[in-house]
Amino acid sequence: MRIDLHINQALAPVDEVLAVAVRADHGIFDAVWVLDHLATLRPTENQGDMLDPHVLLGAIAARTSRLRLGVLVNNVHVRPAAVIAGATATLDHVSNGRAILGLGAGAAPGTYFAAEHDALGTTLEPSLAARHETLIGSLHTIRRIWNGDHDTDVRFPKPLHDIPVVVGLNSITLAEKAAVQGCGINVRADHPRLDEMLAVADRSLGDLAATVWLPYDPALADTSHPRLHELERRGVTRIMLLTMSRSDVLSA
Repeated sequence: MRIDLHINQALAPVDEVLAVAVRADHGIFDAVWVLDHLATLRPTENQGDMLDPHVLLGAIAARTSRLRLGVLVNNVHVRPAAVIAGATATLDHVSNGRAILGLGAGAAPGTYFAAEHDALGTTLEPSLAARHETLIGSLHTIRRIWNGDHDTDVRFPKPLHDIPVVVGLNSITLAEKAAVQGCGINVRADHPRLDEMLAVADRSLGDLAATVWLPYDPALADTSHPRLHELERRGVTRIMLLTMSRSDVLSA
Protein backbone atom coordinates (compact mmCIF):
# COMPACT_ATOMS: atom_id res chain seq x y z
CA MET A 1 0.00 0.00 0.00
CA ARG A 2 1.43 3.37 -1.04
CA ILE A 3 0.70 6.41 1.14
CA ASP A 4 0.75 9.96 -0.24
CA LEU A 5 0.40 13.39 1.32
CA HIS A 6 -2.25 15.61 -0.29
CA ILE A 7 -1.67 19.24 0.71
CA ASN A 8 -4.36 21.90 0.70
CA GLN A 9 -2.00 24.81 0.10
CA ALA A 10 -4.54 27.39 1.32
CA LEU A 11 -4.31 26.14 4.88
CA ALA A 12 -0.92 27.66 5.73
CA PRO A 13 1.66 30.21 4.58
CA VAL A 14 3.85 29.04 1.72
CA ASP A 15 6.95 28.51 3.87
CA GLU A 16 5.02 25.99 5.97
CA VAL A 17 3.69 24.25 2.86
CA LEU A 18 7.21 23.92 1.46
CA ALA A 19 8.51 22.72 4.81
CA VAL A 20 5.96 19.91 5.05
CA ALA A 21 6.87 18.78 1.54
CA VAL A 22 10.54 18.62 2.51
CA ARG A 23 9.65 16.57 5.59
CA ALA A 24 7.57 14.26 3.42
CA ASP A 25 10.56 13.73 1.14
CA HIS A 26 12.45 12.32 4.13
CA GLY A 27 9.50 10.32 5.45
CA ILE A 28 7.20 7.49 4.45
CA PHE A 29 5.15 9.28 1.81
CA ASP A 30 5.52 8.18 -1.80
CA ALA A 31 4.09 11.33 -3.43
CA VAL A 32 2.93 14.84 -2.64
CA TRP A 33 -0.14 16.30 -4.32
CA VAL A 34 -1.59 19.82 -4.20
CA LEU A 35 -5.01 21.21 -5.08
CA ASP A 36 -6.13 23.03 -8.22
CA HIS A 37 -8.38 25.93 -7.24
CA LEU A 38 -8.36 29.61 -8.12
CA ALA A 39 -9.19 30.99 -4.68
CA THR A 40 -9.18 30.14 -1.00
CA LEU A 41 -12.69 28.87 -0.39
CA ARG A 42 -12.75 29.55 3.37
CA PRO A 43 -10.60 32.69 3.73
CA THR A 44 -11.65 33.39 7.33
CA GLU A 45 -10.43 29.96 8.44
CA ASN A 46 -7.38 29.32 6.26
CA GLN A 47 -4.02 30.98 6.82
CA GLY A 48 -2.60 30.74 3.30
CA ASP A 49 -3.51 31.55 -0.27
CA MET A 50 -4.61 29.07 -2.91
CA LEU A 51 -1.32 29.33 -4.78
CA ASP A 52 -1.03 28.10 -8.35
CA PRO A 53 -0.39 24.35 -8.11
CA HIS A 54 2.14 24.04 -10.92
CA VAL A 55 4.32 26.91 -9.74
CA LEU A 56 4.12 25.53 -6.21
CA LEU A 57 5.10 22.04 -7.34
CA GLY A 58 8.08 23.51 -9.16
CA ALA A 59 9.25 25.01 -5.88
CA ILE A 60 8.65 21.68 -4.13
CA ALA A 61 10.55 19.84 -6.86
CA ALA A 62 13.56 22.08 -6.30
CA ARG A 63 13.58 21.22 -2.59
CA THR A 64 12.99 17.46 -2.84
CA SER A 65 14.64 14.53 -4.57
CA ARG A 66 12.49 11.43 -4.09
CA LEU A 67 8.77 12.28 -3.96
CA ARG A 68 6.53 11.89 -6.96
CA LEU A 69 4.61 15.12 -7.58
CA GLY A 70 1.17 15.92 -8.94
CA VAL A 71 -1.93 18.09 -8.93
CA LEU A 72 -4.97 16.28 -7.57
CA VAL A 73 -6.64 17.23 -9.76
CA ASN A 74 -6.11 19.59 -12.70
CA ASN A 75 -9.50 21.11 -13.45
CA VAL A 76 -10.05 20.77 -17.20
CA HIS A 77 -12.65 23.56 -17.09
CA VAL A 78 -10.10 25.98 -15.64
CA ARG A 79 -6.96 24.98 -17.53
CA PRO A 80 -6.92 24.24 -21.27
CA ALA A 81 -5.48 20.86 -22.16
CA ALA A 82 -2.42 22.42 -23.84
CA VAL A 83 -1.66 24.40 -20.67
CA ILE A 84 -1.93 21.27 -18.51
CA ALA A 85 0.28 19.35 -20.95
CA GLY A 86 2.99 21.99 -20.93
CA ALA A 87 2.91 22.58 -17.19
CA THR A 88 3.07 18.86 -16.38
CA ALA A 89 5.86 18.21 -18.89
CA THR A 90 7.77 21.12 -17.34
CA LEU A 91 7.25 19.66 -13.86
CA ASP A 92 8.62 16.36 -15.13
CA HIS A 93 11.78 18.12 -16.30
CA VAL A 94 12.39 20.18 -13.17
CA SER A 95 11.70 17.16 -10.94
CA ASN A 96 13.84 14.78 -13.01
CA GLY A 97 10.96 12.54 -14.04
CA ARG A 98 8.77 12.57 -10.92
CA ALA A 99 5.54 14.04 -12.35
CA ILE A 100 2.11 12.41 -12.15
CA LEU A 101 -0.93 13.86 -13.93
CA GLY A 102 -4.22 14.20 -12.08
CA LEU A 103 -7.32 15.24 -14.02
CA GLY A 104 -10.81 16.20 -12.91
CA ALA A 105 -14.03 17.19 -14.62
CA GLY A 106 -14.68 20.31 -12.55
CA ALA A 107 -17.56 21.54 -10.43
CA ALA A 108 -21.25 21.70 -11.23
CA PRO A 109 -23.11 25.02 -10.96
CA GLY A 110 -24.46 25.75 -7.50
CA THR A 111 -22.08 23.43 -5.66
CA TYR A 112 -19.60 24.36 -2.93
CA PHE A 113 -16.69 24.42 -5.38
CA ALA A 114 -18.57 26.72 -7.76
CA ALA A 115 -18.03 29.69 -5.43
CA GLU A 116 -14.70 30.70 -6.98
CA HIS A 117 -16.25 30.65 -10.45
CA ASP A 118 -19.29 32.61 -9.26
CA ALA A 119 -16.93 35.29 -7.91
CA LEU A 120 -15.40 35.65 -11.37
CA GLY A 121 -18.67 35.44 -13.25
CA THR A 122 -17.55 32.44 -15.28
CA THR A 123 -19.98 29.86 -16.60
CA LEU A 124 -19.80 26.22 -15.57
CA GLU A 125 -21.02 23.38 -17.75
CA PRO A 126 -24.31 22.20 -16.16
CA SER A 127 -24.30 18.72 -17.72
CA LEU A 128 -22.32 15.96 -16.02
CA ALA A 129 -22.03 14.13 -19.34
CA ALA A 130 -20.58 17.23 -21.01
CA ARG A 131 -18.04 17.69 -18.19
CA HIS A 132 -16.98 14.07 -18.60
CA GLU A 133 -16.67 14.58 -22.36
CA THR A 134 -14.48 17.62 -21.81
CA LEU A 135 -12.23 15.65 -19.47
CA ILE A 136 -11.75 12.76 -21.92
CA GLY A 137 -11.19 15.21 -24.77
CA SER A 138 -8.57 17.04 -22.70
CA LEU A 139 -6.85 13.75 -21.90
CA HIS A 140 -6.63 12.90 -25.60
CA THR A 141 -5.21 16.33 -26.43
CA ILE A 142 -2.61 16.10 -23.67
CA ARG A 143 -1.46 12.71 -24.84
CA ARG A 144 -1.31 13.85 -28.49
CA ILE A 145 0.82 16.82 -27.48
CA TRP A 146 3.17 14.58 -25.53
CA ASN A 147 3.34 12.12 -28.43
CA GLY A 148 4.36 14.90 -30.80
CA ASP A 149 1.19 14.76 -32.91
CA HIS A 150 0.91 18.57 -32.87
CA ASP A 151 4.57 19.20 -33.68
CA THR A 152 4.38 20.49 -37.25
CA ASP A 153 6.39 23.70 -37.66
CA VAL A 154 6.47 24.01 -33.86
CA ARG A 155 7.59 21.84 -30.96
CA PHE A 156 5.67 21.37 -27.72
CA PRO A 157 7.46 20.29 -24.52
CA LYS A 158 7.52 16.55 -23.86
CA PRO A 159 7.87 14.86 -20.48
CA LEU A 160 10.96 12.84 -19.63
CA HIS A 161 8.92 9.69 -19.08
CA ASP A 162 5.50 8.22 -19.77
CA ILE A 163 3.51 10.14 -17.16
CA PRO A 164 0.75 8.12 -15.48
CA VAL A 165 -2.71 9.69 -15.26
CA VAL A 166 -5.14 9.54 -12.34
CA VAL A 167 -8.72 10.77 -12.73
CA GLY A 168 -10.55 12.17 -9.72
CA LEU A 169 -14.18 11.12 -9.80
CA ASN A 170 -17.44 10.47 -8.00
CA SER A 171 -19.33 8.27 -10.44
CA ILE A 172 -19.22 4.75 -11.84
CA THR A 173 -19.62 6.17 -15.34
CA LEU A 174 -16.42 8.20 -15.15
CA ALA A 175 -14.59 5.37 -13.37
CA GLU A 176 -15.35 3.11 -16.31
CA LYS A 177 -14.30 5.74 -18.83
CA ALA A 178 -11.06 6.40 -16.97
CA ALA A 179 -10.18 2.70 -16.89
CA VAL A 180 -10.87 2.33 -20.63
CA GLN A 181 -8.47 5.24 -21.23
CA GLY A 182 -5.72 3.56 -19.19
CA CYS A 183 -6.04 5.95 -16.25
CA GLY A 184 -6.04 5.28 -12.55
CA ILE A 185 -9.02 6.39 -10.49
CA ASN A 186 -9.22 8.47 -7.32
CA VAL A 187 -12.33 8.63 -5.14
CA ARG A 188 -13.02 9.50 -1.53
CA ALA A 189 -12.55 6.51 0.73
CA ASP A 190 -16.05 6.67 2.23
CA HIS A 191 -17.90 6.88 -1.08
CA PRO A 192 -21.01 4.67 -0.87
CA ARG A 193 -20.19 3.04 -4.23
CA LEU A 194 -16.47 2.68 -3.65
CA ASP A 195 -16.39 -1.08 -4.20
CA GLU A 196 -18.14 -0.75 -7.56
CA MET A 197 -15.59 1.82 -8.67
CA LEU A 198 -12.67 -0.27 -7.48
CA ALA A 199 -14.05 -3.21 -9.44
CA VAL A 200 -13.65 -1.42 -12.78
CA ALA A 201 -10.10 -0.12 -12.17
CA ASP A 202 -7.39 -1.03 -14.66
CA ARG A 203 -5.16 -3.23 -12.50
CA SER A 204 -2.36 -3.16 -15.08
CA LEU A 205 -1.57 0.35 -13.80
CA GLY A 206 -0.09 -0.97 -10.57
CA ASP A 207 -0.11 1.21 -7.47
CA LEU A 208 -1.92 4.08 -9.23
CA ALA A 209 -4.79 1.88 -10.45
CA ALA A 210 -7.28 2.31 -7.60
CA THR A 211 -6.57 5.18 -5.23
CA VAL A 212 -8.60 6.89 -2.52
CA TRP A 213 -8.30 10.06 -0.49
CA LEU A 214 -9.29 10.58 3.11
CA PRO A 215 -8.68 13.26 5.75
CA TYR A 216 -5.17 13.41 7.16
CA ASP A 217 -4.65 11.38 10.29
CA PRO A 218 -1.08 10.73 11.48
CA ALA A 219 -2.09 7.23 12.53
CA LEU A 220 -2.86 6.39 8.89
CA ALA A 221 0.74 7.10 7.94
CA ASP A 222 1.52 3.71 9.47
CA THR A 223 1.19 0.85 6.97
CA SER A 224 0.14 -1.49 9.78
CA HIS A 225 -3.01 0.50 10.55
CA PRO A 226 -6.17 -1.68 10.33
CA ARG A 227 -7.95 0.89 8.13
CA LEU A 228 -5.23 0.55 5.50
CA HIS A 229 -5.46 -3.23 5.60
CA GLU A 230 -9.23 -3.01 5.18
CA LEU A 231 -8.89 -0.71 2.15
CA GLU A 232 -6.20 -2.91 0.66
CA ARG A 233 -8.42 -5.98 0.99
CA ARG A 234 -11.09 -4.11 -0.95
CA GLY A 235 -8.65 -3.43 -3.77
CA VAL A 236 -7.24 0.01 -2.97
CA THR A 237 -3.65 0.39 -4.17
CA ARG A 238 -2.77 3.82 -2.73
CA ILE A 239 -4.19 6.37 -0.29
CA MET A 240 -3.85 10.14 -0.26
CA LEU A 241 -4.07 11.82 3.14
CA LEU A 242 -5.58 15.28 2.63
CA THR A 243 -4.59 17.99 5.10
CA MET A 244 -7.73 19.51 6.60
CA SER A 245 -6.22 22.15 8.92
CA ARG A 246 -3.08 24.16 9.48
CA SER A 247 -2.17 21.84 12.34
CA ASP A 248 -2.16 18.96 9.83
CA VAL A 249 0.32 20.86 7.67
CA LEU A 250 2.50 21.64 10.67
CA SER A 251 2.47 18.08 12.02
CA ALA A 252 2.68 15.96 8.86
